[in-house]
Amino acid sequence: MRQAKAQSFLAEWPFWLLPALLSLALAIYFVDPFIGDWDALDYTVLSLAGKPSTLLFGRMLFIFYNHALWLAAHALFNLPAEKAYLLFKYAVVLQSPLAVIVWWKFARALTKSVEAATLAALLLALSSFFIIYSGQVMTEIPSILLLGLGLLVHLRGLQRKSLWVVIAGACLMGLSVNLREGTALYGVWLVLAPFSCGWKLGRREIMTIALACAVFFLFAVGGFAFFYLANVGNYRYEWRAAFESLRAESLRHPVRLENMLTLLWYFLLAGPVALLCFPFAACREFKRRGFTPLLLLAVIGFLANLSLIIHYSVVLNGRYLLTGLPALLPLVGSYLFEAQVALLKDSRRAFITAVAGVLLATALFSNYYWPGNYAYALTRARSKDYRERLVLLPKDAVVIAGGQTVGVTYWRGVGLGDWDVIGTGAGWPGAALPSEIEKYLNSGRRVFLDTDARLWTPCGWQLAEIRQLTELETRFHFRRVSETIFEIRPLTDDAAQDAPRLERLLPENRPEDTKYCSG
Repeated sequence: MRQAKAQSFLAEWPFWLLPALLSLALAIYFVDPFIGDWDALDYTVLSLAGKPSTLLFGRMLFIFYNHALWLAAHALFNLPAEKAYLLFKYAVVLQSPLAVIVWWKFARALTKSVEAATLAALLLALSSFFIIYSGQVMTEIPSILLLGLGLLVHLRGLQRKSLWVVIAGACLMGLSVNLREGTALYGVWLVLAPFSCGWKLGRREIMTIALACAVFFLFAVGGFAFFYLANVGNYRYEWRAAFESLRAESLRHPVRLENMLTLLWYFLLAGPVALLCFPFAACREFKRRGFTPLLLLAVIGFLANLSLIIHYSVVLNGRYLLTGLPALLPLVGSYLFEAQVALLKDSRRAFITAVAGVLLATALFSNYYWPGNYAYALTRARSKDYRERLVLLPKDAVVIAGGQTVGVTYWRGVGLGDWDVIGTGAGWPGAALPSEIEKYLNSGRRVFLDTDARLWTPCGWQLAEIRQLTELETRFHFRRVSETIFEIRPLTDDAAQDAPRLERLLPENRPEDTKYCSG
């Protein structure tokens, strides 16, 4: 059995503070140049409005605590809406070291070792995806923080056999589902963890577990259920529309067996040491100590990540692998430290070499990952400057902006205009594009097309959109507004005679862009 060292949390400050400071430094250095992933723009607009997202359970805790921050900052400092993203983004930045500290404390409670806990915290702080999303208005870091806190409190309740502490932990774990729905997979912990902690199957124990599960479920879906069933602000109908759009989008990316290779690759990028060491660590832990909470947590995290194969988005973005990664790290940290102690026969040297190994593995994988991610971040950041193009248009214009559709909706959301969009992806009308444009023109709306090639990627689903765009030149006339933006006019408007040359967007006319296409 592991023996706990009789030291207080504050006395052990060098072990948890250094990984936390490293996390904060990395979050600040790699902070997103604008807001973050495309979802981040939506979260920002929704937080300003105080309106839950239509993604799954609504991300309500994230939306509403950001809304409270915005109301306070606006009232106290007159923060303008267009700068609110800075408040939301740096709130996430500040949560990244807190998440590292909470998971250090949880790992310390599980392993009874400050060295193992520090290795676990270091593995989390150095995860590529953890670093990236520590500087964005996204829900990954807040969910990791709250989930870790919930698991820690719940474990304390199990160890003390305290009903109210167990319930408090279940409440916090349920609330984390309101940040990211993937944390609901940790509900298994509520059922199995008591027995890994030595609980017997008695009436009181069964009632405690059942009550914890009920509370977890209530806090996980209660907010969503209220907004949906009461149809607050027409939420039910908007959610259904978003669900249908999501289902249509998933058909574009069907689940295939080869998706598992992509998932494992992202898993490797998220935590190379964790993935490679997990099978050995799990076997070692089971042989030496049996069914421990440490092993249970890691297995839940590993299976949680593998279960993501059913979600089409896992082949598009590796951030989903943060769902289960933190749960593997206490076990892997313990394994690394104990293995080095067995090899070197000296705990200090063992700890130093384990840290060095973690740093080396991180450097090797980051060297592969960071260049591509930085280029992608710069592409997303164009939304920040897209307002300069929008101010050239009427505030009630209809805009076809390809990859900057989300930029148009963002600047509309912060109050700069009242633009409508004919959106890319799930919002694209397909073959009905000409009739959609005619509908707006016949109602007196003005329609504008941004022909910037950077907004129209000649790959995948957007390739079909480009081919449909090129057909517009035979159906409409065009009038140039700026270097890349053209107003679409009816054929009867003889004054609009500019040529947008849409054929230049086709992949055969831009081979330098197609070399980055996959498949």
